Amino acid sequence: MLKIDNLASEMDFKDRYFTVLDSLPDHIFVFSESGSYVDVYGGEENETGFDCKSFIGRSLYEVSPPDMAKKFHAYIRAALESNKIQVIKYKFDKQEMIDLPDHVSTPMEIWFEGIIKPLTLIENNERTVVWMAKNITERHYLEQRLKTLSEIDELTGIYNRRSFTSSLSKSLERFHSEQRSFSLLMIDIDRFKRINDSIGHSSGDDVINHVVSIFQSELAPTHCIGRLGGEEFSVILDGTTPLNALCVAEKIRAKIEKSPCKTGEYTVQATVSIGVTGVLKNDDDIKNLLSRADKAMYHSKTSGRNRVSLYTEDIERNNRRSTDGIQILNDTT
Repeated sequence: MLKIDNLASEMDFKDRYFTVLDSLPDHIFVFSESGSYVDVYGGEENETGFDCKSFIGRSLYEVSPPDMAKKFHAYIRAALESNKIQVIKYKFDKQEMIDLPDHVSTPMEIWFEGIIKPLTLIENNERTVVWMAKNITERHYLEQRLKTLSEIDELTGIYNRRSFTSSLSKSLERFHSEQRSFSLLMIDIDRFKRINDSIGHSSGDDVINHVVSIFQSELAPTHCIGRLGGEEFSVILDGTTPLNALCVAEKIRAKIEKSPCKTGEYTVQATVSIGVTGVLKNDDDIKNLLSRADKAMYHSKTSGRNRVSLYTEDIERNNRRSTDGIQILNDTT
């Protein structure tokens, strides 16, 4: 009688144990070294509408798209070979989804954090891992939103100064490691303060957006545009020589000159001054590039505005002469 009671007690303990595991909000998978599902628990809040228990005894390669199965299997092997926890981020969507039953609708997109830990359990002479899958869709989109807010200029939707200079640094690194050349434009809207002062900052914002829309229409998707502040912008022309960049800049300048901006009851004829420089072998800092482009742009300003200037040694010499003493520039440049 005692033996039966002990057996019943043991069975009751197992029932309670598995009931607890199956009530966990996140999926818990046990995988063999070959990528087979050994056990599946939980997952009530993972929004797949499917407990995945029918996968037990099947292989990743049977229930997942081939590339996904290969990738997941590599994570399992990495955890076992290193004997260390692997933390990964992955998604399921319409294109990449495990084999769901017919009655389960395919979600648009779900993001998961997977924590894969080696186990001491041996199943059919194979090592195993436990894979905890946590639904992080909401967190993922929040992170993406915060990332966008930290990188994008709120007014124009192009890169802000911080993210643009980061892109410029990467371009410089690629130039030194892969000899991938590029050129840099520095662009300033002429007499922008007058626009703000005479018809208001809201109209000034319209002019900025108008000018940016022309940049985007004249540049390739691979070209990087950033707003450095106020009415000043910069563009990285990847794989472009300074002479070709000069042509691109002239097209932008001419298009802006011929495209008046309508803002409320006003029409503003905006123009821009542009400076152009190419990357040099001795450029070890983006400050050198930005400085040269800025000096070329300033030369365009002092030469009458609404023009494009390519950085030269003459511009550098003229700049040195003009900065021998401290100069105070007016706000209408």
